[in-house]
Amino acid sequence: MADRINSITDWLAKLIAMDTQNGSGDEIACARMLADALKGHNPDTLICKTASRSRGKFDSGYVYAGWGKGEILLNVHIDTVPAGAGWTGDPHVLRDNGDRLIGLGTSDIKGAAACIMAVLEDYKPSNLGILFSGDEEHGSEIMPEIIRRGHYGDPSLAIVCEPTSLKVGRQHRGMLAYSAKFTGKGGHSSLADITERPLLDAARLGAAVGDYGDQFLEFGNETYKGLCTNIGYLKSDGAYNVIPTETEIKFSMRPPPGDSVANRANDLEEIVKDRTPHAELTQIVQLEPFATKDLEGFDRIFKHKYEITDLPFWTEAALLSEAGVNAVVFGPGNLDQAHKPDEYVLKEQLLGAANLFEQVINGNS
Repeated sequence: MADRINSITDWLAKLIAMDTQNGSGDEIACARMLADALKGHNPDTLICKTASRSRGKFDSGYVYAGWGKGEILLNVHIDTVPAGAGWTGDPHVLRDNGDRLIGLGTSDIKGAAACIMAVLEDYKPSNLGILFSGDEEHGSEIMPEIIRRGHYGDPSLAIVCEPTSLKVGRQHRGMLAYSAKFTGKGGHSSLADITERPLLDAARLGAAVGDYGDQFLEFGNETYKGLCTNIGYLKSDGAYNVIPTETEIKFSMRPPPGDSVANRANDLEEIVKDRTPHAELTQIVQLEPFATKDLEGFDRIFKHKYEITDLPFWTEAALLSEAGVNAVVFGPGNLDQAHKPDEYVLKEQLLGAANLFEQVINGNS
């Protein structure tokens, strides 16, 4: 056990040292480093590629290694959220604090990648695929490209690694978000009756979107009731006595499993056309909900030893599921420990994840 946690720690230190903050870090360098390491394990297939995205200073990258048909896929994203303020140490230097390891991405989700790489040092994979992918934390533009290119093997089962505290995630909501901008010539508020009113238009659209969401407060099952419709942003350059020249509103919803995000998108776009046809509408994100196709198909892997859970956050398991793969979400770390200063993962959870990955990698599942 000491050797295993030491190996995991060494790998996690390497991964944390690589800045893969989404939109500013170098995900391609991390993918190439992992590709070099995976090459030493003699995969039948090794693919390391870059892919473009619409945001950030840099493109992203991914690496896929496959042994045999690659019937079971292990997927871990290598990017992290930005570090932000409040860290008590360098977020890219791993710190050992007894029962936990501290660093940016330890919990979400480089800890899982470290576990997989550590287990590979002891076992030769059998009929397995490993995919380390970028750009998950904002927009998920790379996974659709990986799927389009067919660079993920031929899996019937996929374990998508996210911080679930070693629980098996079987479903989660989708996500849909828009920005709408309004413009006018602006002016003194005494002319408001005869001047374009961008802020009022935005407010009216926000109210219409909110009313739409309120119609579905009882929609869905007990775990995922409602559409979680949110008006999250409203900003203008006006004042109480100044008519704005420009206003922007951002709104979103999270449809539950079994619902269609595409249909909700059509409804919202119709509301915009009907209420504020002059709005400059931009879709920020459109991601479908996720539900495992056949949970019993994973019995041989998890052997009924792991708690099943419904997840509060979106994952790229939804994209693999749309591609026809039977997927679940699983990994070390906890959502409460991620995306915050001094992010950490418990060593106990790393060992637990490594034990599970050992069974998968060694072909004993």
